[in-house]
Amino acid sequence: MTLTIDFLYLGGDKCGSTWVHHILDRHPDVALARAKELFYFDRFYDKGPEWYLRQFPARDGRLRIGEICHDYLYSTAALDRIARDMAAESRFLITVRDPVERTVSHWKYLRKIGTTDLALEEALVAHPQIVEHSMFGKHVAAAIERLGAERVHVLSFEQLKADPAAFGAAMSAALGVPFRPDLPYADRILEAQAARNPNLVRRLRNAGWLVRRIGSPRIVSAIKSNPLISKLLYTSASSRSGPAEPLPETLARLAERFEQDQGLLAERIAQLQGAQAGVGA
Repeated sequence: MTLTIDFLYLGGDKCGSTWVHHILDRHPDVALARAKELFYFDRFYDKGPEWYLRQFPARDGRLRIGEICHDYLYSTAALDRIARDMAAESRFLITVRDPVERTVSHWKYLRKIGTTDLALEEALVAHPQIVEHSMFGKHVAAAIERLGAERVHVLSFEQLKADPAAFGAAMSAALGVPFRPDLPYADRILEAQAARNPNLVRRLRNAGWLVRRIGSPRIVSAIKSNPLISKLLYTSASSRSGPAEPLPETLARLAERFEQDQGLLAERIAQLQGAQAGVGA
């Protein structure tokens, strides 16, 4: 069946998806799923389209209805399912950022949630997704191949940091909805830097996947976004020493590793611009 959902934020992770959700959830012309990150197209596709559609509110005349899930970009199976199930007029958002900065952010996140206590140099080997998720050229190319250059829109995390209102305008244009200058674009979505008890956080995250599996993603989303629970589980960087900073030579090697993929990304962004200029002509 063709889904009535007509936009998705595909990724990447550590690229502003929480801020995107924060803004679009307040946009009067956009309806979001009742929970951030349903993971339907990659992890829970077996639940079926009827279950997926039940996770959304009534459209009530809003111009776009969709989901924010930063993992779809990294799953070719998910992209194939999206291409098959979603309507031709759907739009797909991708945010990219400096790959070295994203890699470091991902590593710090894994330390925060208790997945690793390794220094970056060792974590790159133990957790290869830290690098893989920064290969934006590769993953954007896969999204274009499966979803079409006229429907994929790439946004810049660097623009989000420097001028969030301009990023909001670009995001609105990508979705084909009016830009609303009164939305809280200046809001900063800050994540705690360290788990007070990493083992507890890891167990809670595993329990969260079980709750999602039984069909209750809203419960997980509500818990994750609760500021009191966040304060109980995590502490700020100022109150607890964080990880040692990466060695300069490690960062230089990472930059070299991403160089070819960044060239591919530039080519694909140029391809998107050309295709979308032709559609708008």
